[in-house]
Amino acid sequence: MSNATLELPFNNMPLALEGSYLSALFRPTSILLSVITLLTAFGLRYLLPGKNIGGFGEVIGKTGDRDFHDALYKGYFKHPNTLFTIPTAHHPMTLVPTQFLDEIKALPESILSFQKQVTARFLGKYTGLGVNDTLVHSVKVDLTKNIPKIMGELQDEVGYAIGKHVGECEDWTPYPLYFMLTHLVALLSGRIFVGHPLSRNEEWLHATVRYTIDGFTGAEKLWNYPRILHPIMQYLIPEVRQVHSYLSNGGKMLAPLIKARQNTNLSEKEKPMDMVQWIIDNCDPKDKENVSYVTQTQMLISVVAIHTTTMTMAQVIFDLLAHPEYIDILREEIQRVKPTEEEAWTKAKIAGLRKMDSFMKESQRFRPPGLVTMNRQVEQDLKLSNGLTLPKGAHIGVAAGSNALDPELFPNPMEFDGLRFLKLRERPGNENKYNFVTTGPDQLHWGVGTHACPGRFFASYEIKMLLAKLLTDYDIKLEGGASERPADIALDIRVIPNPMAKVMFKKRSV
Repeated sequence: MSNATLELPFNNMPLALEGSYLSALFRPTSILLSVITLLTAFGLRYLLPGKNIGGFGEVIGKTGDRDFHDALYKGYFKHPNTLFTIPTAHHPMTLVPTQFLDEIKALPESILSFQKQVTARFLGKYTGLGVNDTLVHSVKVDLTKNIPKIMGELQDEVGYAIGKHVGECEDWTPYPLYFMLTHLVALLSGRIFVGHPLSRNEEWLHATVRYTIDGFTGAEKLWNYPRILHPIMQYLIPEVRQVHSYLSNGGKMLAPLIKARQNTNLSEKEKPMDMVQWIIDNCDPKDKENVSYVTQTQMLISVVAIHTTTMTMAQVIFDLLAHPEYIDILREEIQRVKPTEEEAWTKAKIAGLRKMDSFMKESQRFRPPGLVTMNRQVEQDLKLSNGLTLPKGAHIGVAAGSNALDPELFPNPMEFDGLRFLKLRERPGNENKYNFVTTGPDQLHWGVGTHACPGRFFASYEIKMLLAKLLTDYDIKLEGGASERPADIALDIRVIPNPMAKVMFKKRSV
């Protein structure tokens, strides 16, 4: 691993706060109030006396730092074979070198827990945010294996969503990109998760989108108080109260669907092909008629299905606008492989979008939603091959963002090459490697092993179908004809696309 000093692509990002920008997306008139509220919340946290750092190896960064991007990069190259720790606001996080991947990637939940790490990080006891076995199985098995069968529905929803939220655009029309994409992705995901017509119900869409926003914001606010006060503060923080309201209202909308699925004695082929059915099929028998359980699982799926996909796609479009020479390259490929008006997208046709796939992966390499993956909570003392024992309760992860900028893995890592991964795939023996959804020791953004993101295949199809339609039907440019890519927001261990940046759309005359 090289110790070369490189300029990070996310250096000099303007600092903002995730809760405030997400709130701004759906409550634009309260942007200033939201910013002030969360700045105060974060500020109070950092003014409190520092806690015991803990962790292992050198501690890089300081308690109170709001951005650990540089610390992660420094630690990755300074400690290629040993552990180091960053003191995040929630708990010390120990970064494990990639040489230990084979030791930890397949360990069960009883030893390294992904679910408990998520619950602990987002205070799921109070916010409801977390992961359960039903969710993981329904996405990893049922959703993934049925993607070829649901592509017709996805294609139908792509047309509806873009028609509704982009429209004719006879003249150049500006849209806040993140806001627009959130609506598009929510419609596509909802079509497969709850089915039409509920998927287009404005109240349902609002609940699934806001559940994540208010859940994250509520968790951040709760973290400002001692744990002993959390049982009380959950009732005093508006966003936490609102999360429970979304669950209650969502349950009322889902209840008729859930009831209709009970005791139908349908064969597997006759069952509806949506997430409601898969959750009912996969959950514990005692929960099959439990509206609250099914609703919460639906909401939890929306956390990653909507916002992570939206962030990824927003970065792809911003990168296209920063490197416009790729737009015609992708359009030519789309035109060559896309279905006719009488046909639908198929798995084979989507696989033909090799240049688009490569561009998406390069965009993700530069600007992933998170710079740390394989986040786990240690449930049993774990002895690594170097003799060091990670004790129960420790929080660990892998510096995926820094790994993606390692010049020993990717030559000229600070150069954006939209066809980088296509070239890698064209080498003998690499035919099935370096796809957008591929994981491995040099492709860590989806995680690796047992808990590699189970929804990455579905997200890939959504992004490609939406992008193909947008590039075919519209010309796009940054507002005001700007040529410089909108600056991202660096926060903690996250990279967030600028939510206020506007993109101009104009209907193409084809």
